[in-house]
Order: sequence, then structure tokens, then C-alpha cells
Amino acid sequence: MKKDQEIRIAIIGTGMISHRHMTVINNLKKQGHNLKVVAAAEIQKDRLEAFGKQYGLDEKDLYQDFREMLKRDDIDEVEVCVHNNLHTSVATAVMAAGYPCYSEKPMSASYADAKILYDAQKKYGQKLAIQISSIYNPQTRIAKQMIADGKLGKVYHARSVGHRRQGRPGYDMPFFSKDFIDPKIGVHGPLFDLGIYHLAQMLYVLGMPELESVYGVQSCDYWTNPKLDKVTNRTVPVEDLGVGIARFKGGISMDIYEDWAMHMDEIGTSFIAGSMGGLKFIDVDTTGGPLAVPEGGAIVGGGNLQLPRLEWFGITEEGQTFANKIDCAIGDVSGQLEITMDPEMEMYNDNQLQWYSYLRGDLTDETRIDSPYIAMQTAFLSEGVVLSSELGRSVTADEIKAMSKSIALREQETPFGTIKYDFDDYKG
Repeated sequence: MKKDQEIRIAIIGTGMISHRHMTVINNLKKQGHNLKVVAAAEIQKDRLEAFGKQYGLDEKDLYQDFREMLKRDDIDEVEVCVHNNLHTSVATAVMAAGYPCYSEKPMSASYADAKILYDAQKKYGQKLAIQISSIYNPQTRIAKQMIADGKLGKVYHARSVGHRRQGRPGYDMPFFSKDFIDPKIGVHGPLFDLGIYHLAQMLYVLGMPELESVYGVQSCDYWTNPKLDKVTNRTVPVEDLGVGIARFKGGISMDIYEDWAMHMDEIGTSFIAGSMGGLKFIDVDTTGGPLAVPEGGAIVGGGNLQLPRLEWFGITEEGQTFANKIDCAIGDVSGQLEITMDPEMEMYNDNQLQWYSYLRGDLTDETRIDSPYIAMQTAFLSEGVVLSSELGRSVTADEIKAMSKSIALREQETPFGTIKYDFDDYKG
């Protein structure tokens, strides 16, 4: 890897998730990677100034209007750390300005907008990546290879699971932005927020099967309180539960469960079942892995460092059943041995490191993980659940394409005026 090749980074949005980006950047710099954050943009002036002070950026390198920042000629790539329904708006503007773009998850708040952002790569001739930490670690890689090698036999069912005892960001979790529960900015609840980590992992491991139909139900019936409503400015409910059952070509089915809050302790884990074996996914990474942990500190946004593992259940041709535990966390002995034997595997263990490796040319379109495509297909399945819930019936893949609408923000009110975004409408 060309660690010594400098990459000059600009960041749009200096809220909580930007600090996770900065943590990874600083940890990679300690490993010898030549990375430099040269500019940042944020509409909230106090937050922008605090970010600049914390990371040593000069006042001249801080912008309230990101469009002014994009006029610079000393930027190699831009990282978009704004909220869900601004991802398509801002990321397409970045690529239209001539810069490669690394955007936060989810890709968008609708499939139509995900498709617009995906197509913008070709339209503007720029590179794009989407943050999906769950697919960049040995847990996902080993499971995908085991299925490809036929170790599970014929795969016929998968389960995608995400659960919090109580954790609606911006509501039960006040240290998160209230944008999460804003129906215009956050738009959707857990299925699009944390669900991308679980759904994307299942789709990727299964080899990106083609969706046929999906039946889904969403609800926002978990406990609320008028005092919290007033403090958080919550006026229109954003769902706190999304469930569904999907059918893919080839006969594979998947049941989907994703909540922000549920009066229950445990509801199980994601798994994949085949005729000769099954895999249970334990401690799926949703926080960014070891590089996202500050030295001597805690993960930005809370939570503990996750240690992804697999459990493999199966039966031999002779009818003997077995159960094996597979240690596959990046930081354990097996993870360290993997990188020792093949240093290039390091590029597949972190979102941002893979992105920088892709920019440097260490990875190509063929050798990198195609996160934009995976994120777009995840949005496709997620919107199927949303549309099905609204219609009260199952929907086909063709119906999702026909009914999906672009809802990304075309205008954004800021302290310095209105930002107008111009990007193509979805054509279906």
C-alpha cells in the first residue's frame, strides 16, 4: 500500500459522526498513512469553530457554506457526514464539483435517491463509497467464502436482526442529533439507520440475490412522553420498528427485524441457514471497528468495541451434527495472523482505509468492495418494507422501482441563506 502518498481530505458536516471519521484518520496516521484534513464545512458556526479548534484547522479552512469549500483546488476527496436525507443532495454536489466522495450511511432515504447517487459516479466521472462498517471485517468475509465454497449446502433462508432495549436517537438518546427524528431530514427510523448494517451484510454474504417481493410492517407504538416530545420538538412520529419477509430469485427467503426500542431483552441474532449448515452472526460491527476507537477513549456515540464472531452449525454426510465457534474479530489472534500472512487484507478490514486505498490505486473497481451498489440494493429492500407497510400488502421488485420517489432535500435553510440542490429526478 502506498502509505506515503498524501491524501488531502475535506469534511462536510462536523456533527458526531465526523469525529468518528477523524478518529480513524488519526489512527491511520499513527500507522504511517499520509492523510491530512485540510478543510471542514458546517452550517452551525459554533460547532464548526469547535471542530476546527479540536483538530487544529485554521479559521481560513473552516466554511459554513460547503459550496465555497468546494472551490478550492487542493482537495483530493470529500467526506460527507450530514444526515440521511441530505446524502444524495450533498454527495452529488461534491461529485459535480469534481471530487471523489465518501458518504455516510444510509445511502439515502429512498431507493430513487440511492439510484440517483449511484448513477452520479458515472455522470461526473468520480469515485464514490458508502460507509457500511459491517461488511469490512473477517466475520463477513469468512461467511461469504464459506457459502461460496458450499460449506452450508443449498442456502435457503436468512435473518437480518437489529435490536436496542431503548435507543431512539435524538429522543431516548438526547446526545444524538434531533435530525434522526425529523421526518424531513431523518425520514425513516431503524430500518434505514442501523438496518443498513445488518441488511447489507446479509445481502453481501449471500452474493447480492435479486429481490422478487417483500411484505413489511412498520410501527411507532413504543412508549413516548409529552415532556420528551416538547424537549425534542417531536411532532410527527418516525417509526421505531420495521419487520418484513423478503423472497429472492432462486428461492432464498429473508425475515427482517430492526428496532430502535422494544420492551424485550434479547431477540436473537442474524443468521443464514443452508441444507448442510448454518451460520450465526454475533456482535455485528455497527460502530466502525478498532480504528474508530480513540486511544484511551470510548467510541464516539457510545457503545463498546464490537468483536464480530461466527458460530457454525452443521451436519456431515454421515448424519453427525457439529457446532463450531469461529473467532474472527480483527484484533484477536486469528485476525492478526491473517494480516501477518497477507498484509493486503488490512484494506478489507476498515471502510475508510479501503476508501483511501481505492483513491491511491491500491484497489480497483474490481478488487474493492462495491459499497455504493450494496447500499443501493439495501435501500431497495428497505423501501420495499416501507411501501408494503403503507399499502398493507406485499410489493414486487417492479412495483418498488415504479413507486419509489426522490425525496432528497432540494432546498436547505441555513443561517446564511437557502442552499438549492440540483440533481436529476429518478426515472425508474
